[in-house]
Amino acid sequence: ELTAYVDNVKDEPLISEMPAKGSIVSETTDPTFGYKELKLSNGATVLLMPTDYKDDEVLLSGWAYGGNSVYDEQDFENLKVFDEVIGVSGLGNFSSTELQKALAGKKANADLSLSDGRQRVSAHSTPKDMETMFQMVYLYFTNINKDEKQYENLINMLDMALKNMSLSPDAVYSDSLANTLYNHNPRYRIPHAEDLPKISYDRILQIAKERYRNAGAFTFTIAGKFDEQEIRPFIEQYIASLPSTGEPAEKYRDIETFAKGEVKNHFTMKSESPKAVAREIWMAETDYTLENAIKVDAIGQILSMIYLKTIREDESAAYSCGAAGQLNLGTGKPQLMVMAYCPMNPDKNEIAVRLLHEGIQNVAKQIDADQLQKVKDYMLKQIDIDAKTNGYWVNAIDKMRTYGVDIYHDYKKIVEGLSAESLSKFLRENILSSGNHIEVIMLPEK
Repeated sequence: ELTAYVDNVKDEPLISEMPAKGSIVSETTDPTFGYKELKLSNGATVLLMPTDYKDDEVLLSGWAYGGNSVYDEQDFENLKVFDEVIGVSGLGNFSSTELQKALAGKKANADLSLSDGRQRVSAHSTPKDMETMFQMVYLYFTNINKDEKQYENLINMLDMALKNMSLSPDAVYSDSLANTLYNHNPRYRIPHAEDLPKISYDRILQIAKERYRNAGAFTFTIAGKFDEQEIRPFIEQYIASLPSTGEPAEKYRDIETFAKGEVKNHFTMKSESPKAVAREIWMAETDYTLENAIKVDAIGQILSMIYLKTIREDESAAYSCGAAGQLNLGTGKPQLMVMAYCPMNPDKNEIAVRLLHEGIQNVAKQIDADQLQKVKDYMLKQIDIDAKTNGYWVNAIDKMRTYGVDIYHDYKKIVEGLSAESLSKFLRENILSSGNHIEVIMLPEK
């Protein structure tokens, strides 16, 4: 006799006992972007930017300083899986599985994450499910539920993946790249199977409590389709009520991140399907300005066009290749980074590597006017697309408040003013002159 399966769904609210409401104690309007800045009774700051870009989207992004940087080597393995372990944990009285069932039919979610210098909470919902989103944020700060079953499943999955890592050329290459780029700093080493026993679920939960105990140090940015009068009671109930120590925002540690000088790592790997991969990275310390960010981005796009033409089309030396430029913002001095990536035809690896080197040297001497115009046209078109998304404005507000840099209002003016001469000079004098160049090449073992 068979018994029908009964899917038990907990019929109870996410928060069993509502916290005492906090309050909004002051309010101002930002002159640059027009968002409302609310100061709460627990010290937290909430920035409100209602938009009509997407009818069914509300984004919440909260952060405070500290992050991974405040922990030492004994916690490195825990920190590397922090996001994943918290992600499989439950909230309040709900296990992870029970939470998924309870949220069925709702479009709301929240997650915690740690970067080098910050602890973060990210959440999203539809306008009608905003309260559920706020409740999840509240519970992540106050009541993460240990879910041993889901944790065990995660560790078993990691164990299987990491045990087979040495058989995967892609995994071996990623491991070598990380070790080379970060100068063998154990903080950034990719986890290995033998590291898993060092992970402690209890310690990860303790780190979460430490990082999120002082909501007064957090700034929460909310952008999307919401009614201000409807959202304010949620802010008072679920954000202003969060615990706060009254202490000032924590300082993060400056971490020496990247290798310096001329660094090369060439190695071979035996596998059933031979692979050859090259990555070139040129770096230099800089100041964070919108002009620097735009220039390095444009250089990366021009290089990408050159590599596709010379390496893939002209020489058939790669299946695909490309480049990108970015202004990297970590805990230390900002870094200009130009990165080239090339999965090569093993038989033509020397040609591909030579063209990677020649490409950036040629750009440092002279840039083709037609290529530059294509990049400028693309950037001018893309900014109009990006500026109609909530995620763009969450990022723009963050950059303005953290670094005092307005990434929007002068963007088009700076792009339109780019010249071939100024970009070549910028590459020569601001990036290549540093002498910081990392090359990691994997070839098939013969």
